[in-house]
Amino acid sequence: MFRAALLLALLACAAFAVAVAVTAEPRGMRLQTSAPEIESPALSSLELAEILKGKIILRDIPSPDRKGRTFEAVGVLLATIEEALSAITDYRRHGEFMPRVEKTVVTDESDSVSVVEQYLKLPLGVHRRYRLRYSVCRGDDGFRVDWKKLPWPEVPLSQSVVDTSGHWQVERFSGGGLLAFYQVYTDPGRVPLGMKGLALSLSKREIPKVIERVRQRLRSLSAPRPVKDPPTPG
Repeated sequence: MFRAALLLALLACAAFAVAVAVTAEPRGMRLQTSAPEIESPALSSLELAEILKGKIILRDIPSPDRKGRTFEAVGVLLATIEEALSAITDYRRHGEFMPRVEKTVVTDESDSVSVVEQYLKLPLGVHRRYRLRYSVCRGDDGFRVDWKKLPWPEVPLSQSVVDTSGHWQVERFSGGGLLAFYQVYTDPGRVPLGMKGLALSLSKREIPKVIERVRQRLRSLSAPRPVKDPPTPG
């Protein structure tokens, strides 16, 4: 009985860490008000070879000055820049590719900055919510979407997360399609039973699935729709 309860608690902790994961320090991109230049983060020859095979790689990024962990998934999206940007910034549909997102509420929206409230549904009936500020920076050959947690005074910390921030960096890829970097920093705060380290390790496995779900969404958007037969006269 105890083992079963412990397993359920660990699964809830892991899901919580995954759900609040969303990145840390901007790298290699000089932000400008228009036509920013986007520089690719370095990839090893082995990582590049794996990506060219269609795989999604996962990297552990050091964050020594922070309490949480930073992970990064990298993979190719077969889409145009505008298609990828439209899918990633469709905040009302984030539940289709972000872990444990039950619903989103967009409270402020523009081409460059949006404020979004995210509601998470976790195992064992646990719910969390937080408010994010998304910033979009476009360039000729790609784009970057950064987000960070905003204060939400009406929501106590027990119903929210300690910290969450993140980014997408997407650019044209010489191997074809678009190269997508999804880097994640997460600090879930206090985790029951002292299992924070294990919960973060389990959540790490979920990060590449976000890119895979975006791939699926882009495929569904580009799939030809069936043509309905015209009505028969008479």
